[in-house]
Amino acid sequence: MKKQQMMTHNQKGFTLIELMIVVAIIGILAAIALPAYQDYTRQSANNACLAEAKAYMNSAIVSWSQTGTASAFSAMTPSACDSAAPGTYDGATDLVFTVAASGPGDQNTTCTPSGTCSLP
Repeated sequence: MKKQQMMTHNQKGFTLIELMIVVAIIGILAAIALPAYQDYTRQSANNACLAEAKAYMNSAIVSWSQTGTASAFSAMTPSACDSAAPGTYDGATDLVFTVAASGPGDQNTTCTPSGTCSLP
């Protein structure tokens, strides 16, 4: 009789081993997903700085062609880049600046007189 009662007893809830397996699976998924997400946000920050640097470079080229100076460099305050670009102006042929991406970004954007900007 006791055996029959034990067989018909309904089990409710989860066992400790089941919970440990679920936690392990969640940990493995998090270990895979978190680095991918961090790479995505880092790349986004780098590209945002690149886009702002391109727009800035275009205005600097216009200023340079109209006035012959690189005075626009001192006015740069892009929100996606960490620091204002000091820029370099070398004679009448070179107009180059480099800015670093802010936040999770880890690459510098370099722009040249031809108006091209690139990440390394």
